[in-house]
Amino acid sequence: MVAFQRGQATLCRGCGAALEAVVADLGLVPLSVDPVRAGAGLRPVACAPLRALVCRDCRLVQLGSIGIAPRDPPSQPPDGFAGVIAARLRLGPGTPVAAFDPGLLAPFRDRDIPASSVPTGVLTAIRLRETRMPPVLLLAGPVMATVPDIGDVLAGVRTLLAPGGVAVFDIPDLLARLCGNRFDLLSHALPCLPSLLVAEMLLGLHGLVPFEVEPVPGPGPWLRLLVRHAEDGTKPVAEAVLARRAEERAAGLEGDEAYRQAAVAVAEARLAVLELLVAARREGRLVAGFGAGPAAATLVAATGLGPDLLAFTVHPETGEAGLELPGSLIPVLPPAALDQALPDLLLVLDGTPPGQVRASLAGPCAWQGRVAVPLPSLHLA
Repeated sequence: MVAFQRGQATLCRGCGAALEAVVADLGLVPLSVDPVRAGAGLRPVACAPLRALVCRDCRLVQLGSIGIAPRDPPSQPPDGFAGVIAARLRLGPGTPVAAFDPGLLAPFRDRDIPASSVPTGVLTAIRLRETRMPPVLLLAGPVMATVPDIGDVLAGVRTLLAPGGVAVFDIPDLLARLCGNRFDLLSHALPCLPSLLVAEMLLGLHGLVPFEVEPVPGPGPWLRLLVRHAEDGTKPVAEAVLARRAEERAAGLEGDEAYRQAAVAVAEARLAVLELLVAARREGRLVAGFGAGPAAATLVAATGLGPDLLAFTVHPETGEAGLELPGSLIPVLPPAALDQALPDLLLVLDGTPPGQVRASLAGPCAWQGRVAVPLPSLHLA
């Protein structure tokens, strides 16, 4: 791992220790990674260093940048989860539900369950306890990954949650992201990536215990934690939590080596992508991309690509032409462009499995060339 000079070190959001160990350094990445209108990229683009570090004291992985106010990440909608948890906790008209994000409440209101949004923080929680019934279910969402003061938020959850209640947290699946070398999923909007082990430690400092863990459906690997008060003996810690603990320990997330290897893997993957495209350019071969979402824009920025090396990128869900990836000026075109340009290689930019790439292109175009997958390491599929 790379060490900063002391004067450059920032402080851990979990324990306050100085941060020095780098897990991934992607350089300057646009703060907004959504496609932009063609020509908009000629205007200045707000960028910031995207550098993930790990605290050697508490092992919280986090971004080294400070003072950035990115857009909020999209919340994971409860959908089917709302019905499952409502039945499990026997929620009804007399059992209040609260959420930090009001967008998560509609499925509960549809079931005539009283649901309201609440601000984060311990002082707010104290005031709310004086004026309303405490929630039996508190949807905390991704706060452990997004808020600057994790301790204040968790203290607020502890204060606000009703005895016997359940708080639900969503955290990025750090182990899956490290094993898959998914540095393209790093985001200015997610300044912290706690493992389950670290999340248990942070929650435990405030008398909270995760008793269930499950994967969250949707894009990107996430975990959902069901959390109770430490003194609540009615909800034993599930086998899934014990198994996940063992898996993270076996992967070395409590030591240095796993993060050192992650830093090396990130550097090698970035270099491999650049070398592939430079070699193709030297040999007169055309390379196009697949993907136009945040992961694609982050990968392109981290590898220093532009239209000179990557002619364009396609994706069936872009909806319209005339867009570009932010900062890089790489055009976003409909899949039919592959039949016109006939690229020698298609580079997957957003982590879509090669089989899904080919399946999604089978209808819009007839192109059937080679597909290159950059992560976890560059290979042809």
